[in-house]
Amino acid sequence: MTATPSFQAYNDLFHSLYNELCNYANTFLNDDDAAEDVVQETFIKLWQKHREIIGIPNIKAYLFRAVRNNSISALRRRNAEETGNKAYEWVVDVSEEPDALEKQNAKPYYEQLIYEAIANLPPQCREVFTCCRLQGMTHQQTAVKLGLSAKTVENYMGRALKILRKYLGEYGLPAGLLFLLKIC
Repeated sequence: MTATPSFQAYNDLFHSLYNELCNYANTFLNDDDAAEDVVQETFIKLWQKHREIIGIPNIKAYLFRAVRNNSISALRRRNAEETGNKAYEWVVDVSEEPDALEKQNAKPYYEQLIYEAIANLPPQCREVFTCCRLQGMTHQQTAVKLGLSAKTVENYMGRALKILRKYLGEYGLPAGLLFLLKIC
């Protein structure tokens, strides 16, 4: 096998372009080992289909394009893995349930922030939010009490929740906190 002309041409091509292609792949990946892996995989694929590509007029340009494409694919895989790892870390962090003492100590702080957020709502939004969430009234009951249409109450509630989410988000707190503390 090593005596065939195609293998000898392949071997010469490999040795003449390997370092240059590794440097080129490294410009995308910023990782010497990953760049070498990409170049080696590219040459393996080239050998696997060498009979099909014998007639390519500029094999050097073909290899640079293949290394570029394979480097981009490697970056995509790396980004997907990193995103998956970050998501896993987030799930692990979230899944660690705080103990009862931590919850009890944090509750007054969270309640204070929520009541501050509610106090900072525009007057009509605050009144609608208070009726619907703190007093447990339906949108229809709130509409009758305040002399508004049910659709207007719904709009005020949407606006109030949006403002509250933004306010709590500034403190790094999830909007779901409004429902977990049982003050809403």
